[in-house]
This record gives sequence, structure tokens and C-alpha cells, in this order.
Amino acid sequence: MTDSFVFDLIEKFNASSIVSLDYANGDSHIVLKKKDACASVAVGSAVSGAGSSMAATTAVASSGASASEVVAANDGDASETVDSPIVGTFYRSPSPDSPAYAEKGTTIKKGEPLCIIEAMKMMNTLTAEFDMEIVEVLVENGSLAEYGQPLFKVKRM
Repeated sequence: MTDSFVFDLIEKFNASSIVSLDYANGDSHIVLKKKDACASVAVGSAVSGAGSSMAATTAVASSGASASEVVAANDGDASETVDSPIVGTFYRSPSPDSPAYAEKGTTIKKGEPLCIIEAMKMMNTLTAEFDMEIVEVLVENGSLAEYGQPLFKVKRM
């Protein structure tokens, strides 16, 4: 792995909305993570009310309001969904022999990982934007997650 490759990877990572990157190639391994300010941008657009995930995502993008504000304006729905911010393979745990980050009934704190979405050989960790309880896991481990597809049904704590 050359220095120019590493610098190019860092530059592209900083320009993207990806929150966490875990890249391995042979004996080389790089882990990049952004601070919470960036994480809320990536995951914020992926959180919506149960009624209309596309409408909430569009509202966040066009109005500049945070996802939490859009969800709160959703007539107090008891359940919300966490949607995929990218197209990729959905993984519930960091490795096949590790326990899942989020199971039904699990309480997740703000900033804790929910899942990993692999896109183009890059592992992207999706983190919680707020404290939540997992009501239901909507995607099978190892399956393809589409952009905007609901991954979890959650209840805000």
C-alpha cells in the first residue's frame, strides 16, 4: 500500500458522508472514523418516521432541519425506522463469530454501532443518532440493503 493510495483514501473518506471505514488489503489495515458531528449527517438522513422514509429524507435534505426535528413533526409515531444511507451488504456484527450489534429488544445508546454496510469492499459502520430500543430487525444478515431501505424498526428512548 503506497503513501499516495493512503492519502487519496483519506481525502475521499473526508469528502464522503461515510462515518467509519475499515479497509484491509493483504497485510495492510486502515481504520478511519469521523467525529459525532459528521456521524449525525450520515445517519441523520437515514432516520425517518414509520410512515414515509423518502419524505422524511427529502425533508431533511431540502429544509436543512435535523432528522430528529423531521421525525418529531411526524405526529408522535411510537415507532421509527433506521434506513440504509447507502447501497451495500448488511451485516449485523463485525465478524461472523461476534454477537450482533442490535437484536430485538436491545437498548442502543447514541453513537453506538447498529450494523455494518459493506460497499465497494469498504466497511461502513452505521451508528445510532439517538438513544433507542430495537423493536425489529428488518433485514437478514448478509443480504443486500438498498439506499433508503428500512433496516431497523426502533423506539426512541
